[in-house]
Formats: sequence, structure tokens, C-alpha cells
Amino acid sequence: MIKDDEYLERLVAGIHTITGDAADVQWNEIINGRQFDVVVRFQMGTLRYLVLIEVKNRKRPASASDLDAFVSKAGDQRANKAVFVTAAGFQEGAKTVALRHGVDLFTISFDLDELTIPAAAGAMVMRRNPDAPADAETQLGIGELRIVASVPSFVVVYDTGARATLPSEPTQMNYYMDRTRLGDGRSLMEVVQGQPIMTLNEGERLQRSETFRPATALVPPDDYFFPRGRAKALEWTIVGTASRMITGNLKIDPSLFAGRVCYTNVLTGDVSRFGFDELPLGTRNVKPGSFYFGYHPLMYYRCDAVNGELVTWTLVESFQAGELIRARFTQDIIYASHYIPVTDRAIQARLERRFADYEALVARGEG
Repeated sequence: MIKDDEYLERLVAGIHTITGDAADVQWNEIINGRQFDVVVRFQMGTLRYLVLIEVKNRKRPASASDLDAFVSKAGDQRANKAVFVTAAGFQEGAKTVALRHGVDLFTISFDLDELTIPAAAGAMVMRRNPDAPADAETQLGIGELRIVASVPSFVVVYDTGARATLPSEPTQMNYYMDRTRLGDGRSLMEVVQGQPIMTLNEGERLQRSETFRPATALVPPDDYFFPRGRAKALEWTIVGTASRMITGNLKIDPSLFAGRVCYTNVLTGDVSRFGFDELPLGTRNVKPGSFYFGYHPLMYYRCDAVNGELVTWTLVESFQAGELIRARFTQDIIYASHYIPVTDRAIQARLERRFADYEALVARGEG
């Protein structure tokens, strides 16, 4: 995974890549010792143009001083156009500075009223409801927005005093909560669901726990995120979250669904909308032996080989509908730009182990 700041910057770079015709768009570029979030270069006839873009993911609206600082930074590079993008909007003073210096202002937001499954989602797992009639027509839909109880954090306290936090990414957390067993046979998911939950308002938080005397056995499906041992307590947080329930007779992971990205010109009011699978967030220059990932749902890949216009990938880790999904496939290199390089060393180390385990399964004819 990557931080929200980087994700937003990559989205903006992707937007300008697909809307800039023959423009050269770069993310996180250093120019004369100064860092710029997105850099766009293009040529019209004999004229060359430079566009510099600042992207902010702050909770507060951008201020006049934010714009002044960026105007100076972009001016030092003799940019032909400066663009400021934020997820939180702009103060009136910022708009005044932008108009004075010809800076374009954009906000980026997400429309969750139009959810779709991205065409580039890769491997998808769908299961039919076993209770549905065998001859029933396949149905899949999204219900109305409502407040549901979600679990953003879950901690295991061992009898040694050590603490382990389950991964917070929903597909990972659901897999390990469903597959990790206690000494009494319950899963962590059953522990959470076994406690009564009050009606929550959006954003309302509750702390819950269960203590074991004596400590009880805790057995996860593997040790990639936390070890087996003896648990003396479980602690988790419940938050009221606006969500849409999946309807129909198919079981599918909710993380497959994605909204649309809205890119709004604050000064003109023009709004452009993009599907997640339209936006190239990575690079076509993938390297064999390196790891990459994609969203909706979260999937981690290893680039095995590049042969001309074809890339051979191993899907190393994807959790969908309570299952660990792994596979090997070949794909046209044009899709490589949807894969984001993994730079976190801890994640890289985990994926190296996952890949080695999968290779062993394949060697035994089980993969």
C-alpha cells in the first residue's frame, strides 16, 4: 500500500496522462533541487511548455499563504502554468491569489453514488449463495447508503505482554479475522459478532474487548502478519461508517466496487469524472523480479518476465470473499501502467515469502 498523499498525487498524474494527448507526465519529479508532485511537459509546434502541479491531501482548505508559496516555487522554474489541487477546497484568499497569478485551482473528490467493478480488476472471485434456488437468475446489486458498524482496528494481547495489530486493510483484516481460531473454536470474526452492537451515528466510535482467564490458544492461518500463541485479551474499535450493502444471490468482495474520481475546476465550475480503471497510476517500465500492486481489490503482483509487448505476472496475494487468491498469467504491457511499484521494505519481504511459498506449491502440482 501507499500513503494517501501519494495515492492522491498518482491519481492527479493519471488524470493529466489520459487528458494530455501527447504530454509527458511525471510523478514526484525533482527540478533544480525542488520537488514537484506532478510535472507535465508538452510541445505545440516549436514551443515547449512546462506545467507544475501541487497536490495537497490536508483536511483544512488551502490558504493564501499556501498559494503564495507555490507561486514562488513554480515561478523559480519559469513554469508556463501552475496548478494547485486539494481534497479539502480553498479559502477565499487562496482564490484571490490564484486569480492574480493565473494559477488553476482544482479539487479532487470521489463519487460513491455510481459504483462499478473496474474492467481492469484482474482476478475476481464470485460465489453463488448456496441457499438460492439452483435455477434462479444471477443477481448482483448495491443497496442504499446507510450507517453500519465497521472494525478499523483489532489488537491481540498475548500472555507474554506482546501486542499484535491485525492489518487494517479490509480484505486482509476480514481474511485473518475469519480464519484465525481461538482455543474454544471461535474465529475472531465470531468474537466481534457475538457482542451486541448499539445503533451508531456516522463517525461514532466504541471500544470493545474480551479477556481470557486463563489465556487461550490463538492460531492464525499463517504467520505473515501476526504469530500464533496464547491470547489473554482481544481489543477492537467499532466505528459507524456510511456504506452500501451488496444485494443479490452472489457473494463478492465489497472492495471490488469503485466509485468515480471527480476533478473540479474551482474557478470555472467545470467537472471531469473518471473511472479508476481509466487512470494509469504506475508505469509501463516494469522490472522482472519487482513487486507491484493494484486497487479494487487490493492485489499484489510480481513481475516475472517482460517479453516484447507481453508481461508475465504472478498474483502473489489477494484476499477476496474470505479466500487467499494466487495465480500466474500473461498480459499485454499496455496494462502495466495500472500497477504501482511496492516500495515498502516490510511488504516486499512478505511478498518474497509469499512468492516462494507459491513456487513451492506449483512445484508440488498444487498451485
